[in-house]
Amino acid sequence: MEGKALKRSEEQPQEFLSIAMDAGQDLERLGKGESQATYFRIETMAEARRILSQATPEERKKRSETFLDGLEYRSRIPQGMHDRGEAYVFANHPLEGEKDYRGHRNHLPIYVRTISIPEKTVSTGQVWDITLKPDEWGVDEREEMYNIININKLILEENASVIVRGNALIFTCQELIKTGISTKEYDIGILGTSHGFGNRKGKFHGESGIKGKDGLPGEDGIEPVLGANFLGKVLYPSFKPETMDGKPGTHGDDGSDGDDGLNGGACRIAELNIRSIKTSAPVVIGIISGDGGNGGSGGNGGSGGNGGNGIEAVKTIEGMIGPSKAGHGGNGGSGGNGGRAGHGGISSNVFINVPERAVNLIRVFSKAGFAGEPGKGGLPGNSGLGGYYAEGEDVWHRGSAGIAGHKGREGKEGRRMPAAKIYLNNEVRND
Repeated sequence: MEGKALKRSEEQPQEFLSIAMDAGQDLERLGKGESQATYFRIETMAEARRILSQATPEERKKRSETFLDGLEYRSRIPQGMHDRGEAYVFANHPLEGEKDYRGHRNHLPIYVRTISIPEKTVSTGQVWDITLKPDEWGVDEREEMYNIININKLILEENASVIVRGNALIFTCQELIKTGISTKEYDIGILGTSHGFGNRKGKFHGESGIKGKDGLPGEDGIEPVLGANFLGKVLYPSFKPETMDGKPGTHGDDGSDGDDGLNGGACRIAELNIRSIKTSAPVVIGIISGDGGNGGSGGNGGSGGNGGNGIEAVKTIEGMIGPSKAGHGGNGGSGGNGGRAGHGGISSNVFINVPERAVNLIRVFSKAGFAGEPGKGGLPGNSGLGGYYAEGEDVWHRGSAGIAGHKGREGKEGRRMPAAKIYLNNEVRND
């Protein structure tokens, strides 16, 4: 990446150079206007605290007063351990010691990318996506990565915007210039991950369950093979009366359950430090978490098999044999349960720091993702019909029908999680 060369390297503020030095970047090349990207890992929480946040001691103290407010709902799950670690790194909370040690140790060393850019222009109508993607580090998409964007001068032309998806973002810009009015929703968008979260991986919306197999029809009864003597028709000694009965149909299988929808993309913590702003229209910063995935519908139950037909009465010299019984119909399978709707994505705090005289040049908003639609329960399988049997020349009866299956349960509703809390100069703000 290359940018416009600066006249003198001294024009690059010390903060810009300090961030670049922490990333092991070449200051001489930056002085010539060259941009650099560096990938490294941070081994300890103390190093993370020093490198990731540009907050002053006073700002850290102020943040700690309210950092975990509104995050109590996740304090007892692994995300709570994560929140407490961020309160140490980005604010002034002490580490929780043994309570969170194992979780933090498993998360370390963290994955970091620092991009330092002397000057960047985002042209009219363009979207500059600064997202650090998993393939840059060769990690799973759910791995949290820390994305440090270090810019000396950023120029946003008309309808230009900057977005990041799901990274923990540390964005430090020495001078932001917005040259035109934008009709877009935001100039800087902090968006949820492009993937969802849940107990499974794969497609965002839950797959529908599979229909249960239909039951097999029962075999018809077998007519007896008769012998004869001078008196008339006779049964063979090996004859068994039950062979004339129709066999029952087999039961239909239950449909399988639909998959749960994945939870929406998460907005991770962000710190935006903008040291100077020149604009005739407000700079709009939006934080938008992802909508949840839809639950899959349950599979329909399989139909029960029909019962086999019985055999009419047979006359022998020993008397009438039959009529035989007809087979019962098989039970229908129950429908599978619908999958749970995915919750809207979770969001972490966003801290924006600007000069006090520039506060009125910033507009912010925060939107929570919606829950998905729950999956429908599968339909029950039909019961199998009973087979026929004859009783007299024109009198026919049916065997008992099977029992229909049950409809599957509807999937559970998802929840809309709280939107991100935005702190502008450490005061809660949502325009």
